[in-house]
This record gives sequence, structure tokens and C-alpha cells, in this order.
Amino acid sequence: MNYVKINGKSFDVNVAISDYSETFNVLDGKNAGRVIAKGRMIRDVIGTYIGHSVTFFNKGGVVGNKAFDDLWDLLVQNSVKDSVVLEAADGQSQISYEAYYTTGTRRIKTVTDGVNYWDELSVNFIPMEAQYLP
Repeated sequence: MNYVKINGKSFDVNVAISDYSETFNVLDGKNAGRVIAKGRMIRDVIGTYIGHSVTFFNKGGVVGNKAFDDLWDLLVQNSVKDSVVLEAADGQSQISYEAYYTTGTRRIKTVTDGVNYWDELSVNFIPMEAQYLP
């Protein structure tokens, strides 16, 4: 299930996903570190953060190109806001969380009659809060 919605908007009809990965990061607080005597790690777990890296692609044609431009515009316009709500596949179900992103990259495929047709758009969504707490 390659499923993604951004702020409730789905781009599944004219934009598809070519690469999709899910990550988790466990963050420790300031009290984490190694004990000098034996080198044992002392954890100070803040929580586990599940994020997603998604590469979208243009399914083609003028309609797909507009949808792809709309996705780019939505991401750029929301980039100055605190976060977006991401709904994404997680295991065999889905997860919804506030996420931020700091970069987006798109690659041009071709230019036809003065129209840019973009090939892929990659974004890393980073959760604002931990989904799992100790």
C-alpha cells in the first residue's frame, strides 16, 4: 500500500509514488551516555519518531503535469508553516502525524513546446512529536 495524503489532499490519480520508505529514530535526552567504569550505555529515551521518505512521479500528460505542479506548490507554500499533516502507510495500516520537511527535490524529465514536464519529486517527512513514548 503506497498511500500518502498531505493536509488531507491525495495526489493518487495523476501523481504516483516510485519510492517509499519508512524510518524510525529513537531520540535520547541529555542524560544519555556511557558510564566510564565499564562503558555501558545509559539511555534517556525521549521517544520513537516514525517518518517517511517519499518520491512522487508524474504519471504523464498535461493533467498529470498540473497535478505534479500542484503537489510542488502545496509543499513549497506549506514549507514556511510549522508542519503539515501526513497520512502514510505504516505496516499493514496507516499512520497520521504532524510532520515537517526542510528540502524537496524534483528532477526535470523533458521540455515540450515550452512546457516543463517534471519526472520525480523527493521529500523526507520528519515527525514533530514521538509516536511512541517510554
